[in-house]
Amino acid sequence: MITPAERTCQELKKFGIDNAEDYLRGFNNVLKKVCVISDTFETGNVLGMNYGINAVIGLLRESFLSKKKIIIVGNGGSAAIALHTLADYAAAGGLRTMDLMSPALITCMANDYGYENVFAKHIEVFAEKDDILFAISSSGKSPNILKACKAAKFRRCLIVTFSGFDSENSLRELGNINFYVPSSHYGFVELAHQILLHCILDLYLKKGGIEDAL
Repeated sequence: MITPAERTCQELKKFGIDNAEDYLRGFNNVLKKVCVISDTFETGNVLGMNYGINAVIGLLRESFLSKKKIIIVGNGGSAAIALHTLADYAAAGGLRTMDLMSPALITCMANDYGYENVFAKHIEVFAEKDDILFAISSSGKSPNILKACKAAKFRRCLIVTFSGFDSENSLRELGNINFYVPSSHYGFVELAHQILLHCILDLYLKKGGIEDAL
């Protein structure tokens, strides 16, 4: 089995990355190719980046006005991105967020229901119609993230996904709006997800009239 360190070295070699300038240039090229697909307006509709970001901002506005919750889930590095985003969206955005990733919750649900259900079980209990689930998975294949989306869909939540690696990954087919990063390098995919989530919040604040009040 290949180790994370070996995988990273292989990916950097494949991209011809030997130094920091190569790395940043390679990441910039990947970021420019991020794909956004939505089923909100038309099935299989490929959106431009601005349109996709604005569509999510529209969901956040509706969430704020209707006092709905935002739930964000991920594993490993994606869990760290999710927690960072939950804090930012609550503190800077004034949005209602719900954290399903405390160690006690995760270990309890994993012990009782299996790790593949750690998020789905709580979504089944706490999620309400028109809450928003942000589902983050670099591979787009994590069973617990896929099950979280299916539970959220059953509860009639809105779903925004962030994935990478294989363009045919299962996650990018489950959201109302899906951001896909065309790279097999974890570093590039995770960085792109973090930037997209920050971009959404920053432009949400700018478009929400806060800029005009300053």
